[in-house]
Amino acid sequence: MIIILNEYRIDTSSYRITRYDRPVEVEPQVFTVLQVLIENRHRTVTKEDLIDHVWQGRVMSDAAISSRIKSARQAIGDDGKTQRFIKTQHGIGFRFIGDVEIYPSPQDSPLLSAPSSVTANEATDHRPSIVILPFNAKSEKENNILAHGLAHDIITALSRLRWLKVISRSSAFQVANGTTDLQTLCQLTSVRYCLSGFLTVHSGYFTLSYELSDLQSGAVLVADQVQMRNEWINEVRQDIIKQLISSLELQISENEAQRAQLKSAENLDAWEAYHLATAHLYRFTATDNEKATALFRRATQLEPQFARAHAGLSAAEFQNAFNLYPGIDRKTSVSRAIGSAERSVELDRLDPLANFVMGRSHWLNGETDLSIPWLERAISLNPNYAHGFYAHGLASLMTSDAQRSYHNSEQAISLSPLDPFLYGFYGIKAFSYLADEDISNARIWAEKAAQQPEAIAVMDLLAAATCEMDSDALTAQKWLERGKRRKPDIDHQYFFKALPFGHGKVRALVQSSLERLGV
Repeated sequence: MIIILNEYRIDTSSYRITRYDRPVEVEPQVFTVLQVLIENRHRTVTKEDLIDHVWQGRVMSDAAISSRIKSARQAIGDDGKTQRFIKTQHGIGFRFIGDVEIYPSPQDSPLLSAPSSVTANEATDHRPSIVILPFNAKSEKENNILAHGLAHDIITALSRLRWLKVISRSSAFQVANGTTDLQTLCQLTSVRYCLSGFLTVHSGYFTLSYELSDLQSGAVLVADQVQMRNEWINEVRQDIIKQLISSLELQISENEAQRAQLKSAENLDAWEAYHLATAHLYRFTATDNEKATALFRRATQLEPQFARAHAGLSAAEFQNAFNLYPGIDRKTSVSRAIGSAERSVELDRLDPLANFVMGRSHWLNGETDLSIPWLERAISLNPNYAHGFYAHGLASLMTSDAQRSYHNSEQAISLSPLDPFLYGFYGIKAFSYLADEDISNARIWAEKAAQQPEAIAVMDLLAAATCEMDSDALTAQKWLERGKRRKPDIDHQYFFKALPFGHGKVRALVQSSLERLGV
């Protein structure tokens, strides 16, 4: 896009400003501020809008914003006194009031599947982006309202995921009413993913069919459908939204990691390094966690204000301390996990992951009671946060055996049934049954947990203990041998260092059983 402002020419494809064909030096953030103001010249842009677009929602001082506004004015021959182009709306924000002419860039591509126009936002905001188009309804006005309502609910829910940039409803729905087309929207926003679908009614059932597409490659990443009876729609609507959000989050994160794998390490930007690190993190091996730690650290070096990267680094160091991988100094990893968690919260108190790692870091010092408020905050910030429900459930059980976590387990499983942490979701249900002294059900869920592909050696001990309690010594010995093969020095002290249960029923049952097994 080419923007002409008197003698100034602003090219959003090359991020260049020229005056009488001579380049004007401008920092990328200043360029983005200017572009955001010009593209939204029909309204006042609030400071919160600028923070979202320029700093990706990170906490930013008024002084920093004022500095960028001052530089943006200087770049186009304006100043705070005359305010010819950028006017300050005191107490609200800023508005661009200059007359501009806008033309397509010569580089702009007409192909929807691979838009070549890259906005300045793309240069500074590397988050994956998604547009949710209103679902089409095949019949009846009421169904059309429902279809649009579901799309609106998905936009609202996805917006809670601060690692994902979600195109606003007002922009996305213009595609449906014909005000603009998807190609234009893609060029203006550099959107990467698109969710679309349609709603049909047949024989008393609503069927929502949807697909998630990668607009840059043209690939369909997932296509599925959800069916519900007409009279159930109000009861199951939120469940449908939660399932969709969980599926989209996993698919997009996995696709981002696959994209990052195509690049050499030195060419990864901060967001790509973050997603590739996340993929390694959830493989739960010493080698993969070492790679995750290095990639998260690289992301923090590339973008020191990147709260999620610091949170990811905390999670990797937590895993080092939790699993005691060979060569790891636990004290050092604990210190790093806590320090990185504190930094992530400092940078973004509203990020669910930042609150999650801050809460979970308290486990490393046996302070599970202090973790609960942080984990509750993570769930409040993102009600679709499966790991938040899991960690909150486990922390509650470890703090007091008077608490049960059946609900947390069920919520986590329903939100993310294919999660790498599924062993943990099953595990807290096993611990809840132990707290109720329901040994047979505790065994069922403990063995289900240990059977998951990503399950850690601690789950082998839990399965062995519950089998022993259930008077099945042979199976208990098999689980114990499996745990020792994976971690030869494993014992009951290792179990309770990883899972610091307070003195109570669960700890007493597990410890007694492991001692009878000679662990």
